[in-house]
Amino acid sequence: MNNSYYGGCDPPIPWIGGKTVLIPIIRKVMPEYPKKYVEVFGGGGALTFSGRIAPVQIYNDFNQHLVNFMRILKTRSNELIDRLLGVYDSNGHLCEEFKRRFFLNSRDYFLITMRTFYHTADFEKLYDKLCKILNSADTLDEKLHAYFLAEKIMEDYKKFNDDPALWDAVFFFILMKCSYSATGTSWAIKPVNYNSIVRLLNDAAVMLQSVIIENKDCIDLIKFHDGKGVFLYNDPPYYEAEDLYGDVPLFGDTKHIELHDTLLECEGKVLLSYNECEFIDKLYSEKKWYKMRLSRPHNMVLHNGGGQMYDEFLIANYDIFELYSYGMQTTFFDETTTYTGGERIIL
Repeated sequence: MNNSYYGGCDPPIPWIGGKTVLIPIIRKVMPEYPKKYVEVFGGGGALTFSGRIAPVQIYNDFNQHLVNFMRILKTRSNELIDRLLGVYDSNGHLCEEFKRRFFLNSRDYFLITMRTFYHTADFEKLYDKLCKILNSADTLDEKLHAYFLAEKIMEDYKKFNDDPALWDAVFFFILMKCSYSATGTSWAIKPVNYNSIVRLLNDAAVMLQSVIIENKDCIDLIKFHDGKGVFLYNDPPYYEAEDLYGDVPLFGDTKHIELHDTLLECEGKVLLSYNECEFIDKLYSEKKWYKMRLSRPHNMVLHNGGGQMYDEFLIANYDIFELYSYGMQTTFFDETTTYTGGERIIL
């Protein structure tokens, strides 16, 4: 079931730990009619883009590149799309020269973007990378190719300095969209459909018009927005998988405990997604927590041995079992068997 079922759209970028596959379950166990919805660890925004949840909606993430991308998508979507897809002809189609260059040099395109994106703040390091590229070439063909790469990297570096916010968003989108498992560091061999990208970004930009975008520490954000009628959805970095997320301080044991202690005192309705493990099970051991156990396909190993499952928790400070079994959001097509919490939901 895609997000259009709920009046939403697909997330504009893939993201490690994205919750798209869990949306039918999470939407079913959401509290009814919250006044404010806060997505504390926004990531790819699967829930934000799944459809309107509350009159006031807040998307937050600590990753500055991710937040910048969302803000540019909200306020400058036409410029973002134009920079991503190149020059259009008089009929609104992409110029054939651009298509041919993009498809023939897709790995190069990714490498050029990666080298520029990760070195915009330090030109000396970028210069060292360019020297290594040029000096590593031996044959004439290799030297010509190395020169091509160096030239394009410098072109992109100059573009970035002319409009840092816009080009940071452009580079970030390319790295997330074209990398393996949205790591932003390894090129993935997969098709890119230009029409679907335009539609995806346009739809997401419309959804963001009614969303407040924040770039705050999770604890500060929760304390500021908590209150009666508030629904706080938390999808923190999973325990012992924190190092998969770049450009943010490591989210270790201390931060997991601080998050728990903060959520324990919340007035609003709290829902968390977590990997099922002993540390988290013991951490959220108070009687006030309801824990729903789920298993889904392990999307990090789908290309290297499918069939593996990943166990997760949904943890809430309200009765998600009752909502799952009899909730107001149940449709004619939903299963109506009573769920008590002892079973495991297999997705």
